[in-house]
Amino acid sequence: MSSSSFSPPLFPDSAHTEAEQEALRWLRFQRHFALRPERVRDALLEGHDPGTFALESNRAMATVQGNERDRRALRLLEALDAKILPLGSRLYPSLLAELPDAPGVLLVRGRVEALETSGVAIVGARAATRAARMKARELARDLAASGVTIVSGLARGIDAEAHRGAIEAGGRTIGVLAGGLDPVYPPEHRALAEEMAISGAVLSEMPLGTAPRRELFPLRNRIISGLCVGVIVIEARKRSGSLITVRHALSQGREVFVVPGAADGPFASGSNGLLREGARAVSSAGEVLEDLGGILGIARHEAASVEVLNEPSLSGLSGANPSEAAVLSRLSEGPANRDQLLRDTPLDVRVLADVLLDLSLSGRILEERDGRFHLRFSRTAAGTED
Repeated sequence: MSSSSFSPPLFPDSAHTEAEQEALRWLRFQRHFALRPERVRDALLEGHDPGTFALESNRAMATVQGNERDRRALRLLEALDAKILPLGSRLYPSLLAELPDAPGVLLVRGRVEALETSGVAIVGARAATRAARMKARELARDLAASGVTIVSGLARGIDAEAHRGAIEAGGRTIGVLAGGLDPVYPPEHRALAEEMAISGAVLSEMPLGTAPRRELFPLRNRIISGLCVGVIVIEARKRSGSLITVRHALSQGREVFVVPGAADGPFASGSNGLLREGARAVSSAGEVLEDLGGILGIARHEAASVEVLNEPSLSGLSGANPSEAAVLSRLSEGPANRDQLLRDTPLDVRVLADVLLDLSLSGRILEERDGRFHLRFSRTAAGTED
């Protein structure tokens, strides 16, 4: 067994290096056993060689040695600047390694060391209400500003808002993909994934190129909760995939928190049901830190003195001219593309283009690859005015 992750260089058509051969063995191993992690965990932790174990378990492995598919995968791995992290590696996240179904191999983009930091997951609906999305971003922002790593699934809705909130705080966030590391799903989050990898990470247990099929999402969810000491649920329906994450969390001994939702609609019926089953209701990062501070290694009083981020609707409008204020006010309600901004503000095409350029250059808004704009939050010290 190796004691570290692999980040192999692109090899020439001639002889492979020892590191490249080792990486190829793990990629082949992953391709055959990604869907059967419980079969390989004990064998790997006992020190069995991955290549030997794979051959003994599946004779078909012998036919893929030197397969061009493996070589393409290795080249793609390098192009992504990704690392292979086998179970048993000294860099493999310790909380995840404790699980009986821990992934045999992780592919990781970004900072591998982020996987060992104190993490809290934030999960919820893809088609979330505006209030729920704002709460997810707020909680992620405040927790990340306190040093907590935010973990989620890079999905639309609550997941994406949690990742963005952590980034706005200048903190760490980890995204766990249901499919392969490439291509990123959903595709409009590719730029978000790249931004996350700067201080955090994006990872998958599935081989490169794996499509995010329905049956892979429950497997993904066990990793989300497995990386964390607690899970926060925001707005989940009765049949929400977030409840699968909760079941994993409970079986893994993780704490479960719920942001209460409206009682007169279907949007939070599943998450509100968790409250009746004993989950802790929370409305702020401080309440989460109060419960998890000892586990996270973060004292409650530290959270009161860290930097906080002002809501853009309150701080971003100061000093803005009327045209800028119109755009900032609209974006305070959520991301929007140019057509939506034209519809929702009194600006014409030319004026809007100038305003978007000025706001982007000044760092008050950010344009994503899908053409949507969203606000950046301003940073001030707690207890002070912007």
